[in-house]
Amino acid sequence: MIKPLLYTYLAMVVVVLVMDFRHLKQAASVNRWLSYGIIVMATGIWFYVTTLKKTVFLSVWMSHIIQRLLPLP
Repeated sequence: MIKPLLYTYLAMVVVVLVMDFRHLKQAASVNRWLSYGIIVMATGIWFYVTTLKKTVFLSVWMSHIIQRLLPLP
């Protein structure tokens, strides 16, 4: 059920890039690189979720690190 939504997301990213290419090209370089960076990070997350069999959640990983640093009873 989630995979069709993820493929829809990828299709929307492609549509945004095609439609907004002229606008992003005319934007300030900081805005352009920020937009491209967000799109690349989101696409990386998309590939991570769809290709790996075991998903590692960032919050669980961070909790393991925090538990080592905090003095817990």
